[in-house]
Parts: sequence; structure tokens; C-alpha cells
Amino acid sequence: MGRRAEEELRAIYDERYVENYDPHAVQRIRRMLPLFELNGHQRVADFGCGNGVLSELIRDRVAEYVGVDFSDAFVREARRRKAEHRIRNARYHRGDIVAFCAEHQDRFDAAFALDFVEHLYDDQLLRIGRAIHGALKADGLLYLHTPNGEYFMERLRDWGVLNQIEGHVAVRDAASYEHLLGDCGFSDIRVRYLPHYLRAAAALHGLGALPVIGRHFRARLFLTGRKKARG
Repeated sequence: MGRRAEEELRAIYDERYVENYDPHAVQRIRRMLPLFELNGHQRVADFGCGNGVLSELIRDRVAEYVGVDFSDAFVREARRRKAEHRIRNARYHRGDIVAFCAEHQDRFDAAFALDFVEHLYDDQLLRIGRAIHGALKADGLLYLHTPNGEYFMERLRDWGVLNQIEGHVAVRDAASYEHLLGDCGFSDIRVRYLPHYLRAAAALHGLGALPVIGRHFRARLFLTGRKKARG
């Protein structure tokens, strides 16, 4: 399939998409909480924040949360959830990530890109990744979570056996992300493989230890990258 126009991709994330947004989102993100180095004092940004689920889960572990998303529908839903859950230290910005980061240089202690980058082509990821790098303070961390392109179900989607998930234009493997994040300026890049967030699929994660074929049973990637301090 050829490259889809940006306007076509943006049109996906309308009210219909928000209404049917992944019902497993809280479950999927909650299991990452032990991997976040948060002490209650950081200012963090959540890029591609969607409906703001992350803010509900880390509200007591950060000083300030800022969610950024281009989708009007998602930002409206995030603000509704904020009011519903009485979250006082979160705010949401509807707009372009690169433009937002240009106005918030060296501002954040940590950045999140959770289940977001698979919606970006490589050139878009490089442009946004470099912008996020600029918005982080020195020694700030980027947390990235995404499907693993080597996982057997993703391979079946590549081959046309299974339908591709709507909006997923670039499901990559760990080596690809290490290379791209390095090109964005991040260092100390670390890769972890997480099981699938659905219990039945997660039962296969142990097969990831097998030689040769094991890589096809590692469902999700969790990467961290650091903005190196100058000097």
C-alpha cells in the first residue's frame, strides 16, 4: 500500500474513533507504571495523548502533566475525563506537536509516546522525535511503547493474512526504533519486550526465550531514551 496523505490519516481520529477507542487502554498502560521513573516532582508531557488515560494513572506521581494531541475529539474527551476524575494537575493542548515543542524548549523532565509512533511514517517520527528531544530538559527521559514489528501477528498483517489496524502505517522492530531514536538525538536507549496486554496472548510471551523463533512471540516494545546533558 502506498503512503497515505496526512489529511486522510488525520480524518481517522474523529468522534467515531474516540467513541470506539481501545477499551483495554487503561489495562495496557497500567502495567507500564513500574517502568516509569517518577517521583512526584516532575513536569511531564504526553505526546499523542488521546483521551488522557495516562493522566489518570500518574496524577499522583507527577507535579504537572501536559497532554498534546492534534485531534479535537480526543482533547475534548480528555478534558471531560479530567473533570470526571477531578484531576487538578493536568492540562491538554490541541495542536501540532512540533509547534508545541518549539514553544516549550527544555521544559519537561519526561515525555511519553505511548501507542503513538506506529501511526507515523519514518520522516514524521524523526521530525516529531527531534522536537520532543528539544522539549526535554537535560537528562530527561522519553518513554515509548508500541507494537513489535517482529511479533507473529504483525507479520501476518504484513502478509495480508490479517487486517492491519486502522491508522497503523509503520509497525517497526526494536532495531529500527533504536536507530530512529538515535537519529533524534537520544542516547542510553534501552529496549524491553513486554507481553501482550490481553491475557490469552500474553501466555505466549515465554516463548520469546526460544532461539531463532523467539522474537516472533514478543508482542510489545517498551523503549527509553535519554536527552544527554551538555558538556
